[in-house]
Amino acid sequence: MILATSRMIVRPESRSALLETMRGMLEPARVERGCLSYHLYEDVEDRNTFILLEEWKTQNDLEVHIRTDNHRRLMALMDILSEQPELRFNTVSHTSGLDLIEDVLTHTDRGERTIS
Repeated sequence: MILATSRMIVRPESRSALLETMRGMLEPARVERGCLSYHLYEDVEDRNTFILLEEWKTQNDLEVHIRTDNHRRLMALMDILSEQPELRFNTVSHTSGLDLIEDVLTHTDRGERTIS
């Protein structure tokens, strides 16, 4: 799985334009082949900072998405940001959930634990 994270800080006067554009992009991206999730989040400490969190099944699925008109709309938003966005692409080989927390809390040993 590929986890793509974009942190964007928009100019205050352009906030509504970013939100309007992003709202129109979410659903089309979510129905693309290989899209596991595609969500926009607002930073609770700075209303002009947004995090776009994307999960793609494969690297190829992400690359196909990057070539879409929908993604070009995202790239066009760069002009209304107050600085360059922070972009990160991570390959995830394994995920855990609540079971990991329960396992840690029920075991009292303090040794190193490998997430598996």
